Amino acid sequence: MMIRTRKSATGEAPRERLLAAAGAILARDGYNGLTMERVAAESGVAKTTLYRHWPTKAALCMDLYLAEAARELHDPDTGRVADDLRYVVNTVVRLQTRTIAGPALVGLIAEAQIDPSTRQAFLAEFAQRRRAITRMILERAIARGEVRRDVDVDLVIDLLGGATTFRLLQGHAPLNARFADALVALVLAGAGKRK
Repeated sequence: MMIRTRKSATGEAPRERLLAAAGAILARDGYNGLTMERVAAESGVAKTTLYRHWPTKAALCMDLYLAEAARELHDPDTGRVADDLRYVVNTVVRLQTRTIAGPALVGLIAEAQIDPSTRQAFLAEFAQRRRAITRMILERAIARGEVRRDVDVDLVIDLLGGATTFRLLQGHAPLNARFADALVALVLAGAGKRK
């Protein structure tokens, strides 16, 4: 997993070196293997600099997830809600199964259950940013008449994200393109215009 960073004249900036080291540890050893001490040691950056950027391991993982998602996930705006949602769900599946975003998310969810400050950050910032693209897609689809006006947009977002995250956490069934396409079809069967 490569984290693209901007280099200074003397090499990578400390923040980028820290993110690269954290990403490598997370990919190799998972969330439990990720410690602030290891990130500082493997990056060659002082712990004080690390803690200045991220006060907790959860905050660091949140940044890793959001940086990876920002590179991979954008608003496709194809003009069709089904195509847009399939793109989003398939991209999230790829993020969670083939990048450090998956282990970062699993760790964040676990941490949020035991640490109230992580839960607040998770809900306030992370969850809202994760939902923004899907909200835009659904609001456009409502305006175009592809989705009923009375549909609870937040519930649809929860259905799409919840099913995907559940499969990531449970590992009981494949998390792949076939799942993503079937999920979107099922959700739109309930949210689409009634004939």
